[in-house]
Amino acid sequence: MTEKNKLSKVLKNTRINAFFGWGMILLLFMFAIVNLIYGRLTWFILTIFVIGVIAAPAILLHRYSVMPSWYFVILATLPIIGSTTAYYFFSTSIPIYLSVATIAMLVAAEINWFTSVKMNDKFAIILVLTTTLAMSGLWYLLQWILDMNLGTSYILNGQAANDINDAVMLKFIYATISGIVAGIFFGWYFRSSRFTDDVEIPIKISEEKTDYITSRAPAPIRKLLGISDEKQKLATKIMQIVLFTLLIAGIFLKDLSTTINATAGLTLTFLPYFITRKYDILHETGLTLWITLAVFLHLLGTFAFYDNIVRWDNITHALSACVVAASGYTLIRAIDIYVEEIYIPPKVLFLFILLFVLAMGVTWEIIEFLIDGMTAELGYKTILAQHGIHDTMIDLMFDLFGAIIAATWGTAYLSDISYRLADKFEEIKNRKNA
Repeated sequence: MTEKNKLSKVLKNTRINAFFGWGMILLLFMFAIVNLIYGRLTWFILTIFVIGVIAAPAILLHRYSVMPSWYFVILATLPIIGSTTAYYFFSTSIPIYLSVATIAMLVAAEINWFTSVKMNDKFAIILVLTTTLAMSGLWYLLQWILDMNLGTSYILNGQAANDINDAVMLKFIYATISGIVAGIFFGWYFRSSRFTDDVEIPIKISEEKTDYITSRAPAPIRKLLGISDEKQKLATKIMQIVLFTLLIAGIFLKDLSTTINATAGLTLTFLPYFITRKYDILHETGLTLWITLAVFLHLLGTFAFYDNIVRWDNITHALSACVVAASGYTLIRAIDIYVEEIYIPPKVLFLFILLFVLAMGVTWEIIEFLIDGMTAELGYKTILAQHGIHDTMIDLMFDLFGAIIAATWGTAYLSDISYRLADKFEEIKNRKNA
């Protein structure tokens, strides 16, 4: 049996394309040696990895004329060539992140072909954007950790913390732009290019889509919480009343930051009720409490605690990351259930959730950076405040911590909601087709 989806368009089986592909591999191998000789270990490892990604289809399919299209090969290798021969031509990081996006697309396609993971082209493009943002955040987080613990100077180079943070935020913006541009290009490519009919990809026999679901939280967590639905609803209502009170206080005190955060936060706490009312998808009381608590602690921090209580910001980031991870898990799992072309095993889904949350963390930091700059230009008090590179990197660390908790718990607690959401997808589809 053979697979024929749009991701197959990544490959070509022509002599000219194969000659170009293997020629680029030879060139990259030479660059890898140069980078190793000059002690540029990071670029050496990246070059070897890219060689493996480009050569993998030919090797695994045992057809050495089958290579990724020259479009993808050029985009993936351009920064390596530039860095090794003429690095000064790269005035921004956009070419590097375009390369990251392209490599992510090739890796996604190869995972789809050669493992039990299955995805269609649309899901792969979304994964590329997510991976590009997540990798940018992880790259600078790892460098910051090395600088802090080993005394290196990858990003902590003696400049002021705020100046370094501004530079990193620009890199994050470049990563976002590159991911979007790459996604548009990949979408155009999959729509416009033709299948290469003689490239046959054997279907990897995968396990049946497993349920791995229960509607109850794990026993240790239930014992730890021990809160009835009635008490959870009461706690949610109390926090919503406090949020409304802070909203009124913000308006009365003409505090723009508190007013905006309270309005946005209060709206978010009612989102589960809105979804239930509009789409008839029952919400979990615990999940609503979870969202409300994250919003509640953030607004308390904005009102007074961020400046006065150490680590309050870290707590809110970890809890918010849990909420984002829970939302991401629920949606991705529902897509996995609903779309036949997509299959994501539990262990791989765990990794996807970490990428998703880290990407959302990078996006949040960009939003904070842009809003800070905008409010400063207009002469207002900052609505969302950044406090230098250390604050940003610690936020990302706690984002990952919260994501790990939610991704671990998600398979046991949130899958039931995913099934309800998948059923709603099916109902909406049937309604449109009727």
